[in-house]
Amino acid sequence: MITTLRSFSGLSVDDAEAALRFYRDTLGLPARENAMGGLDIDLTDGSTVFVYPKGEAHAPASYTVLNLVVPDIDEAVTELEAAGVSLIRYPGFDQDERGVSRSTDPSKGPTIGWIADPAGNVIALIQD
Repeated sequence: MITTLRSFSGLSVDDAEAALRFYRDTLGLPARENAMGGLDIDLTDGSTVFVYPKGEAHAPASYTVLNLVVPDIDEAVTELEAAGVSLIRYPGFDQDERGVSRSTDPSKGPTIGWIADPAGNVIALIQD
């Protein structure tokens, strides 16, 4: 077994400056440039996400790269819409007019919605 001092996840973007503005200014996450030309985003549990620029070689992840647990999904959606961010609509999901999939039975999944960062990576908003 290996000894781990800390862990972090990573994802790519095509434009680090646009990603910094989105994660820091739109989502309000503690995000900053790092010495390697990428970004560090601090998460609430003390972990970090490393965001690295790939330019034209970037392809959006085919999965949800980040899950943000929010106390009130409607308030979060209102704030995002005011910032020009709309929720993604997925075929086969029962989503309301705002794009939220609302679960009345926690065993069938959470109340959730999805947005994309400027590079097309998907982020979930999950109501606690």
